[in-house]
Amino acid sequence: MKEKKFKKHFRIYFRNGHPAYIVDEDGNTYVFHRVTHSKTSGGRNNIKIDNPLVNGGDQATYIVKRVEKDKKGRFSLFELELKPGVDTDNLLIKKAGGSQPVGTNNITTSTIIKPKAKKKGKKNG
Repeated sequence: MKEKKFKKHFRIYFRNGHPAYIVDEDGNTYVFHRVTHSKTSGGRNNIKIDNPLVNGGDQATYIVKRVEKDKKGRFSLFELELKPGVDTDNLLIKKAGGSQPVGTNNITTSTIIKPKAKKKGKKNG
């Protein structure tokens, strides 16, 4: 029997009330990237994409690089409606040096990007 491939999609994440880009599932857990309108998150640059959501408007949309996991119960039961022609499996990220799909190469479901540690230095007093 052929195993069904997981289809990447968007759902509302109830913890912040914003959309999330679901890239995988692991039992009763979704693996996802948060979607935001901010250029940075946690001191890191986010990845700009064309807004794929029907009700998303024309405001700049970014995907947070950090991969997160949470219980399926914290997401909406329905998938969000996308603009015609948007393919979530090949959602391209605009990045310096070219484009790459989310969830491949250096952005995988097993990679968690940790915030940079602050440098300790002497205070001049």
